[in-house]
This record gives sequence, C-alpha cells and structure tokens, in this order.
Amino acid sequence: MADASKRDRSNSIATPNGHPSPPNNDGGALRTQQVADTQNIESMDSQYGLDPHKNKSGGGISGPRNHNFNSNTADRSVSSSTREHSPAVEPPVTKTTLSELDVNKIVNNPKLRHDINFDPDLHFRPNLDGEKGRRKTQRANDFWNTMKAQLRSYIMNRDQFEKELPIDGEWCLPSTLKAIRGILETLVPQRDRASVEDTFNVDLLMQQFRKGVADLEKLALWLSQLLKCHCAPMRDNWVDEMVTQLSNGDRNGDVQLLVAGMQNLLGVLEAMKLDVANHQIRCLRPLLIEDTVHFEQKFFMKKIALGRVDIAGAHAWFRRASSLPDILSIEGTAHTQGNTWDFIKALVHLILPSRSSEMVPHTFLFDEERLIKLRSDMLDLINLEICMYLFRNLDAQCRLQESLNSIPDDTPTTSSLVTSRPASPTNDSILSLATLPETRHFSDSRTKHLSQERGQFIRDPGGRQVWVPRVKESHIVSSATSSPRSSPSSTASTPDTSPPTAFSLSQSFTDSASQVRTSLLDILSSSTTNDKWVALAPALGLQILRSTTTPLSHLPQFESHLAFHLSNSRSRVYQDAEARVLSQLAPSLLKLIETYTPLTSLQIFEGATTPRTLPGTAVPQINGVKEEITEIATRIAHIGILHWRVWAPLAYLVDPDVEEDPEAQSERAKNKP
Repeated sequence: MADASKRDRSNSIATPNGHPSPPNNDGGALRTQQVADTQNIESMDSQYGLDPHKNKSGGGISGPRNHNFNSNTADRSVSSSTREHSPAVEPPVTKTTLSELDVNKIVNNPKLRHDINFDPDLHFRPNLDGEKGRRKTQRANDFWNTMKAQLRSYIMNRDQFEKELPIDGEWCLPSTLKAIRGILETLVPQRDRASVEDTFNVDLLMQQFRKGVADLEKLALWLSQLLKCHCAPMRDNWVDEMVTQLSNGDRNGDVQLLVAGMQNLLGVLEAMKLDVANHQIRCLRPLLIEDTVHFEQKFFMKKIALGRVDIAGAHAWFRRASSLPDILSIEGTAHTQGNTWDFIKALVHLILPSRSSEMVPHTFLFDEERLIKLRSDMLDLINLEICMYLFRNLDAQCRLQESLNSIPDDTPTTSSLVTSRPASPTNDSILSLATLPETRHFSDSRTKHLSQERGQFIRDPGGRQVWVPRVKESHIVSSATSSPRSSPSSTASTPDTSPPTAFSLSQSFTDSASQVRTSLLDILSSSTTNDKWVALAPALGLQILRSTTTPLSHLPQFESHLAFHLSNSRSRVYQDAEARVLSQLAPSLLKLIETYTPLTSLQIFEGATTPRTLPGTAVPQINGVKEEITEIATRIAHIGILHWRVWAPLAYLVDPDVEEDPEAQSERAKNKP
C-alpha cells in the first residue's frame, strides 16, 4: 500500500457540500400552463439530483452507505425466454447510470445551467427522493441479495450453477466486475488506464474464480492504491473498509463480507464521480453563468419552433401587466425602466399569495420552485405583519386603559367639601366670606376646556382616535401610581417611572415589538408542516396575548380573531398588511433593478448571492424586517432581470400571431427600448 505522504494528489477532487433533503415550505404549488410534450424539456430519468442547499456539517457522500442506485434498465432480464423470472443482474451503479455526470452532459443540461445562476452551493447528489428513490433503493437491495444467493450457489456447486445460467451466461458477479472496470476507466487519467486494463481484466478474473485461484486480497490492495491516488482524502477510510471486507471475505469464504466489499467499492466509485462532477461545476460556473442568456435563447427557440413552449399565453400575460393595479407605486419608475419595470410589477403580482389562483406563464418552467418559495416567504411576511398589527393594537389598548387607571382623581369628595367649608356663623345674619369667588378663580389657566387640560385625542396604529391623558410635570417627577406594566394592586413605582403617554411610549414599544416578533419567529421555526400558519395560530395568539397585560380570559376570542385574518386574502387586515409589505418592498426592488440592469449575468450572480453579513455575526433584530424585505427583493430582481433578458425578445416583446421567422422577431425585439 502506498505511503499516504507520497501520494500524488494532483488529481484529487475537492469535497462537495452535503445533500440534505429539506422540507418544503408552505405556500402552495404554482399553476403552470400545460403544453404538449413539456416533459421533453428534461426527458432524462435522472439518477442524480441537484441540491441547492447548504450543509455546513460535512461533505458529499462521506462514508459507507446502504443507499444504492439502480439504472433505468435494472429490471430488464438477459433473456426474453426468462424475462419474467430472471433476477436483475445489472448493478445499481454503472458507467451508464453515471454518464449524466459527464462534463458534456453538464454543459448541455438546461435546467442545471439555469439553476446554477441562483445558488453558489449547487451540487449533484444521489437522487433518492420520494417514491422513485424508494423503488431505486429497493431494487438495489434486491440486486445485492441476489448476488449473495448466486455466490453461495456458485461456491457449493459450480457446474450445476453454470448450467442453470441464461444463454448469455450473465450473472451478478461478472456484471459487477464489468461495471467497476467501466467506471474506473472514466475516473483515472490516461497514464493509469493501462494498469486498469492489465490488472482488472474481467475475463481473466472470472477464469481465476472458476479455477479457485482468484486473489481478492491482492486485487483489493491494488484498488486501494489506485483509488487513494485520485480520490479526496476523506474517502480513505471508506476505501480501507472496502479492502478489509474483500480480504477477510476471500480469506474466510464469507459471502456476506465479499458482497459488502463489492457494495462499498461501487459506493466509493460513485462518490468519486460525484466529486469530479461537482468540481467541474465549480470550475465551469463563471463561464456557464455568463453564457446563460445566449444558451437559453438558443435552447428555447428550438422548443418554440416545435410548438413545445407556449409563448402566446406568456405574451398575453405580459400585455395585461400594464393594466394591473400599481402595487409598486413609485414616481418616475415607468419612465426610467420602461418595459422592464412593467415586467417586474407583473412578476411581483404573480408571487402574491392572494393571486395564487392566477395561471403562471409557461416561460417560468425553470423558475417554478423559486416562485413557490418566494410566494411562501411573502405569505410569511404578510402574516407576520398581521400578527404585529394585532399586537400593536392590543398593546395600545392595554396601555391606554392603564393610563386611564393611573390618572389621579382630583374631584373633591363629599367629606372634603364639608370640612373645607368654614363653619357657618352662629348668627344667621352674617354671610360666610369663604364662599365668595376670588380673582385667581378667573385666571387664564382656567379658561381651557376641561378635556384639553386633561388630555387629547390621537390616532392609534389602527387609525382610530383614542383618548390619551395629559400628565403634569410634577406628576412625572414624583409619581405614586402603579407601573404601566403592573396590575393596579402592585407596589408604587419609583420616582423615575413615568405613566405611559403618547410621547413616552416610542422606545419601550419598539423594544417590546422587537421581542414579540422574535418570539413569533421562534414559534414558526418549530414547524415544518405545509400548513404551519393554521397549525400554529393558537400558539401565536397565546404568545401575542401574553406579551400584553390583556387577561387570558380573552384568549379564545383573540385566537379566533387572529386565525380569521391569517392567510385570508379576503380580510381587510390581510389586505392592509399586504399593502404595507409591498410599500416596504418597492424602494428596495427599484434600487436593485436600477443596479442590476447594466451588469452582466455573472456580476448579478455575485451581487445577489454574496452574503451580506459575516458568518457568526448577529443581525440586530430591530433591522430584521428590513433584512427580510431586502432578501426577497434581491431574489425577485435576480430572477426577474435574468428572465427578462432571455424571454423579452422571444415572447414578451414580439407578437406571436405575426407570421415571421423567430430569429428575425427576436432580433427586432432586442432593438426595442
């Protein structure tokens, strides 16, 4: 075995990121226009999926796995006469199943080339998602179980076993050896291929098996040296385990270990191929991104010519954009951005949860998942705004009530009226001088209306007029009333405590609202269901109520009130919240559109995907809403600008009813402002 310190690492491939399968956020699927033969856009039954999500914990396939993958022809028998009874003899991982990871397949995969624009961590992973992935895993397990049974029969009675083989004599062991040989030839450089041809000669190995002289331990050591020269160092332990299993299985005649060793060998080869493919994606990314518009226009022009993409519906959708309500009302935008801003408005309109019933143009077929996520995130922002609106209203009512309770009652009591008057003279003919009014009773300070002296009307966050009492300076300096957040029976406040007024609530209210929003986000992060807002409405209502001094006896009514408004586009509160979110979104979105328009595709990618905060740096919660708005605006601008550049000359700025060569129409559309 080669010394690890002397290995040639010149061909070592960097480890890819991990491949978790995150749950889908809620928000509902998009309704896309159905077009004949749409599936031909991606007709390949992919064995490997693209994972756009980060995983900081580790890289790629990091160790032995029991998850195996079957090719599209795994259930095909080797003989038509025994088609229904012969077990599958093709291994789950072969040169054919890995061919989609070849560089020529990568550069010609339109979906991959589009997705690579939006995620700097995009990488291949084994496609084991859903029911199809479960069936692949089951077929792979069936193959390895078949191999165990065949090896036991082969060892017990070789002649009888070979007589029962199909006409072509194919069975699991030689099929697996051929698959290993084919994959090795695609992984090793030219200088090592001669060694593979000489050492891993499948026909010679099968002859040695028949004669009982095959030295699997020696073969495993040779494989170990070869693989460690070309795989990432993190695969070394996996390779060592494979060597141990093959060596012990051969030495002890343990079929279980032999099959496990073969399984791990194919697993290592598959991981190496994934490493190579992901390395190629990282290296080719700048070139692929820069060529996105040209490549996609060329690709879709062929589809349009074949009638497989509906540009008439997309054109009509864009034409309707000018008549849409100006939900992103900003002065001057129509003149500075022209058709681009009209398209962006239509795109924002499309991702609003309240417009979920609207048909999505077929031109967005590569962006469907991103639009679903945007719609879901918009729903989260709107529902959070509803929660905070109801909290502000509830908190304002509580503070108002506490303020009214804290006003000192200066109305004279009956006893004070009696004792404050001087005793009547014993002589009824003498008047009491104390009952005569004095000059001070007619001073200017008493000419104010009583209501103006004691307070004023202001508008609460909901737009309603509420009465707020006016507190005297002397009362602010020394108050013996209850704390605004305490019950009427609590102890007296300190001299620094001032009753809540319209002017003293701002800072404390902002801090309180920030804390409430953080607690609501924590509750939402605990759910992974598609209907999290429905499921968590009671918990959110309780948290909002507990953040005020409202008695818990009001909880059922408040929960019902909250549940009615959440995700309900017919609710006036929902509509107002949506309008507030859009009013915050518009300035950021316009600024980004103006910034991205003159940039290249690669420059937009770098600007849109570069982290805005350093790792480990906490973003102040007071700016949480602004950060969320900016993040959504960035995604909309990135998707919108790239989409507009591809489709404006193909669908939006051309009339599909006019008989004209598609290339001529496209060229004419590019010259439009």
